[in-house]
Amino acid sequence: MQSSYLDSFVAELTKSAFLRIVEPEIIEIRGHRIGQSRYISTKLAASEPDSFIAFPNKYGRKTTIAGIWMFLEKPHKNEFLITAFGNRKGVGLSRPAQYEGIHICHGAEHNVGFSPMAIDYVRKHSQVDNAEILIFHNHPLNFLSSIFEKSWLPLPSTTDRETLYAFQKASLADWISTGNFKRVRFFLVENRSIHEFVLPPIERFGDILTLIRTYGDKLTKSA
Repeated sequence: MQSSYLDSFVAELTKSAFLRIVEPEIIEIRGHRIGQSRYISTKLAASEPDSFIAFPNKYGRKTTIAGIWMFLEKPHKNEFLITAFGNRKGVGLSRPAQYEGIHICHGAEHNVGFSPMAIDYVRKHSQVDNAEILIFHNHPLNFLSSIFEKSWLPLPSTTDRETLYAFQKASLADWISTGNFKRVRFFLVENRSIHEFVLPPIERFGDILTLIRTYGDKLTKSA
């Protein structure tokens, strides 16, 4: 039993490390507004479980990411799930975005999930034109990341990537049916570092290729 658990743990760690290596570093937050970022961090520190924090003004993408990171990089004992709601100024994914608020779920030491309230916010915001949603969570230090603290990088788990995959499928289906593409980005904060992960679990790569072929054929026929 113990050997089986160890084998599973090593296999999970190996897959996570591989995906982390091939995943590009794409976060850019230089130029954020430090005062607004500190406001976000302070509000999160004083937040109630399962609560929404409305910004006094709309904040930019970099400022919002920096503020959430400032909170999650602290030595928390439990996990948190933070969802930010904004919209891009145009259709292109590289266009600037403005954010109006964030929702936070308080979790346990090794897990956190979306509350019904958080899901409802996501569902409603998905109907906004050019919607952009940022989803963050943290991993508290464990025995391995504590040992290798100076060199340890954020490692999204298979569960993290399965959640990403579910949102990717939903976004693609909505875009095909409505023409409104909601961009959902996932971030992990661990050992004071932040990483945006974009790849699904290795086991889903075949499914992704099938989806691309299926929706590609539909787009070609409708063009």
